[in-house]
Amino acid sequence: MQTYGTVTEVDSQVRVFDAASFERLLHELTGFDAPLDGDVVAAIDGLIASLGASPPASRSEVARRFYGRINEKLDANREVRRLLYREAAAAGYTFNYPQKKTIARAIDQGDIEGLESSLRRFGVSPGRAIGLARGCEPVSQEQTRRLLHGETERPSKLRKALQRSVKEDVFASCAGPLVWALWQPSDLYRAFGGGGSGTTARDYMRYLESLRPELFNRGRTLTVKYVTPLDERETRRHDISKWLASEYKALANHGFLAMVVDASRDGAAAWATVNDATLFAERFLEVPLRQMFFRSEEVMKETLAHATDLDAAEARFDLLNEGFTYRDVFVLTDAQGAVQRLVLVMQKNARDETKIPCPACRGTSTEGNSYPTFGVRSWECRNPLCPNRSIYNRGNRFQFRSIVQQAAIEDPRNTIPVESVNRWRRDVLAFISDAEIAETMIAHYSIADDGVAILGLAEADSLDGKGRKITTEDPDGVEPPEFWSSAFFRRFMPSPAIDTRPAERAPIEVESFVVVEGDSTQVLATFPDNTFDRAVTSPPYYNAREYAQWSNLYCYLHDMYVNSAEVYRTLKPGAVYAYNIFDYFDNERIVTFSAMGRKRIPLGALMAHVFEAIGFELLGVIPWDKGEIHGKRGFNGGNYSPYYQSPFNCWEHVLVVRKPGGSNSGESFPSETLARVAKIPPVIKMVRGENTHGHTAPFPEALAQLLLTDLPADSLVLDPYAGSGTTARAAFSRGCRTVLIERDAEYAALATRLTEARIRHEKEALF
Repeated sequence: MQTYGTVTEVDSQVRVFDAASFERLLHELTGFDAPLDGDVVAAIDGLIASLGASPPASRSEVARRFYGRINEKLDANREVRRLLYREAAAAGYTFNYPQKKTIARAIDQGDIEGLESSLRRFGVSPGRAIGLARGCEPVSQEQTRRLLHGETERPSKLRKALQRSVKEDVFASCAGPLVWALWQPSDLYRAFGGGGSGTTARDYMRYLESLRPELFNRGRTLTVKYVTPLDERETRRHDISKWLASEYKALANHGFLAMVVDASRDGAAAWATVNDATLFAERFLEVPLRQMFFRSEEVMKETLAHATDLDAAEARFDLLNEGFTYRDVFVLTDAQGAVQRLVLVMQKNARDETKIPCPACRGTSTEGNSYPTFGVRSWECRNPLCPNRSIYNRGNRFQFRSIVQQAAIEDPRNTIPVESVNRWRRDVLAFISDAEIAETMIAHYSIADDGVAILGLAEADSLDGKGRKITTEDPDGVEPPEFWSSAFFRRFMPSPAIDTRPAERAPIEVESFVVVEGDSTQVLATFPDNTFDRAVTSPPYYNAREYAQWSNLYCYLHDMYVNSAEVYRTLKPGAVYAYNIFDYFDNERIVTFSAMGRKRIPLGALMAHVFEAIGFELLGVIPWDKGEIHGKRGFNGGNYSPYYQSPFNCWEHVLVVRKPGGSNSGESFPSETLARVAKIPPVIKMVRGENTHGHTAPFPEALAQLLLTDLPADSLVLDPYAGSGTTARAAFSRGCRTVLIERDAEYAALATRLTEARIRHEKEALF
């Protein structure tokens, strides 16, 4: 037996008896000469007092486990894994997420035999498994040490704690991996105040359920409701609101809700139902919240400074509106592109302060970190010996929702067929059957053993429940709050309403087209009532471009409201307004200004309500299908399991509304156009990094032409947000005249130049 300092070796076995021996071993493994943080030393002393000295283990085994965890922190074998997956795919083998985790663990630990065994277990032929495993060259232990030292010299991430020593923090972060290389997980779980057994997310979930059973009310985790819209608007709105309020109470937290609306008979009613449901579901609860992240006073000041015609007392900025989280609307069509079903998907993310132990170390020393997503609480582990501390010694951060998602991945009963994932990868797709929609929602938005409610579907009893417990019972009825006249709308709609009474204004003379440079609302105010035969536009999307920025969503909606009211006034009775808008992903900045406020904003539903409040009638919505997404972001992270399926958002709303009145108001827009998806590719403006069009967000001329197909020649068309003048060129091809309004001088000049060039070209073609 030989003793080196306080690290004892007996025939290649090592044990640590105190903090000093632990620190010496950590120095030897890492090559650092930094002192160990005092909190870590105290934690080691406490651990040994609880468990005693570490059990005897071979030095090589301890090193293998230790460097494996360090490699995981550093993602040191990323390129090794990439090459293995590429070679496996070339041979016809692919792996799901749990399999990839097993493969990564074996590679990080340099366990080639274990890797080969795992590949065989995952269906790889013996010969190919041997070739793939032995062809791997994981980083060596010496390379891992060099990577560690590199983090102290060239940190890969910016650090906020500038007064701290990077070397000491990196060294301290290595203590957790060594602890977990020396002691058994079950003993460590017990020592850190937790319990249970096993090391997977599923094992942790079983332990957590025994500890916090109140989090595991999974009797109703998904509701799928089939709706045929009623003709009478107020009854329809009340019934949908009542159901949504009832489901919010009955549904488990982080559960999903899908509303399947029949759009084959009355498209306008179907879209109105989806818009109402989206708007109510997201914001029907009013809460006088007193938390630091709810920055109501700042939001109020910003909004009232921007919109001086709002009434602060009516707006009640101190109330927080919350409810479900909007996820998507799927559009399902027949073979001719006619819309058959709309599927609205939402998630319940009620704020929950239930404290839970760290899933990595089961430690109970945790504290609230933040809400990375509004309504979803995040925690930070304070255990200095947690194996999942970051390489810069920051605590492991976790949340219940993500843990549930992770556990779902690891249960093979939850695996979604590849065919289903591929079919539902876009949010515009072919309609097969109502039963197929229900089975897809079950597979994509619930897990095995969950309770699932299927409402309003005749064949519910014959569905493939995929191991779920199906019920067809409605929840107990809850009378909905008075949302539709609530303070939320007073935060962007002027009170009293904008005065739209007639005024004396000089008529406008337009020979072919005219571009008026200036603020759209101010310019429109100079035009007489009942001037235009149609309006077509693609307005600025909320904060989507540098040239179109607002302090918050209320300011944006206010500006869209007052402008739309002027469009309403200047349209002739019976005239149509076609308005293209996208449900943009951004921070509304009406609750918090941090990243937790980022979400998919249902601008389509919000603007539909704005138009209704002004007096427009909704004729319908034309989904503009832009085709395949050019960006190659993954829609599910390679996971074929529930909760990770996030389809590509491929369509935009074209809201088609009408000013009441007029002699032929019943035939003011082609019904066949309203009933179908418009499959039109977007403008390809970037060529080899250069914008060849001149505008950053042009909409395609084919879409503008579709929205003008029924207009007689010489009609006068308005585009209040002209951009590059697409509407004018589409109108000219139909023999119509156009008034373009654009506040940006460069875009106004671009619209003039492009439209004049089109007119010259078409005139020259005639001779």
